[in-house]
Amino acid sequence: MNDIILYGAFDRHNYGDLLFPLVMERLLSEKFPKKKIVVAGLIESDLSQFNALPTHSIKKALNESNKDVAIILAGGDVVACDWLSAYSYLLPNFLFPVFERVFVRFIPGITEKVIKNIIGLKSPTPFDLTSVDLGKEMKLIYNSVGATSVSNIHGDAALSLSAALNEADYVTVRDKFGREHVERIGSKVSDIYPDSATVMSSVYSAEEINKKTGNAAASLITKLNGNYLVFQISSAHCRGFEAEFAKNLTSIANEYNLTIVFIAIGNAAGHSDSAGIERIKGYLGQNIKVEQYLNGGVFDLMNIIKNSQCYCGTSLHGLITSMAFHVPRVGLMPTHRKQINYMATWDLPTMPSGVLPSELSNAINKAMGIPKEELVEKEQHLTAKYMDNFDRICTCLN
Repeated sequence: MNDIILYGAFDRHNYGDLLFPLVMERLLSEKFPKKKIVVAGLIESDLSQFNALPTHSIKKALNESNKDVAIILAGGDVVACDWLSAYSYLLPNFLFPVFERVFVRFIPGITEKVIKNIIGLKSPTPFDLTSVDLGKEMKLIYNSVGATSVSNIHGDAALSLSAALNEADYVTVRDKFGREHVERIGSKVSDIYPDSATVMSSVYSAEEINKKTGNAAASLITKLNGNYLVFQISSAHCRGFEAEFAKNLTSIANEYNLTIVFIAIGNAAGHSDSAGIERIKGYLGQNIKVEQYLNGGVFDLMNIIKNSQCYCGTSLHGLITSMAFHVPRVGLMPTHRKQINYMATWDLPTMPSGVLPSELSNAINKAMGIPKEELVEKEQHLTAKYMDNFDRICTCLN
């Protein structure tokens, strides 16, 4: 029977979502070697080809648990995530627009009821589980999660969410913005802490990361010998800005003699990066050296970012990976609230975030000019801060 369930959106191909359970399972299994720990998503999945841990469906995991099981929301922007959004990301890419334009637009209520029946849960939202799905002795723990969507919650929905959060045993969120809005709706927050993925560089040694990196990624890293910049952007955020991004990347590549390595952080429905990258590549200067890695595993992406000169992207967990390995970084686009809120809470004040395409080359120059010792000191502070949160979670589990 299960003692601990690590629950979240771990059943889809998105780098950060696959990373949380790997980090948390390692930390918890070392702390509690006799407890049975399982990973759960909305559905059963096996993304082990991307180094991910297979997931049980949450319904099955709960049914096969001890009566005092602890459910840990291990990470991600899960607070107030709605049923329609959560389920849509599990669909094949070709079905995603149909689902959004037809089912979400015209029959959202019926669609939500059907989804909840399929998953087997009754709680108002898929991750903020309540007593209708949990036994009296079960514990619910929020592990430094994102709460961006709470800013859109008002009225009866806010009352419902507040009640759900106040049933939980321990609630921590990952940025000041999330805490402000969780408290606005009348819920308690124990504290804010860095994202759990922050400690990846402490949990995984360089030797283990290299061992788990696939041949293609390893060859790319060896070939470029650290002389490259990593660029990632979601397709939605780059639309209309392809030429401007390419102009600035061309300038930086020429100035520093760097190869531009395009990566895709996720390929789940609603998270795909590949299409935007292909559009940007078409505008790059002809003399620019380009590589791409668009379908990699967790450790492939981690290692590629780890060995780069700079990371530029919209992915929050691309940025958090660069923070963990002391890599200069640039957060892209002022409309991308998740990374702006997180960097404002935890990153160096001099590190560029919310950067527009026209500002990219100047932002990269600024990031790469920050002394290495400041990057190292920041990572050490964040690691120690998160481990304080982990110790508090362990106290809840004892």
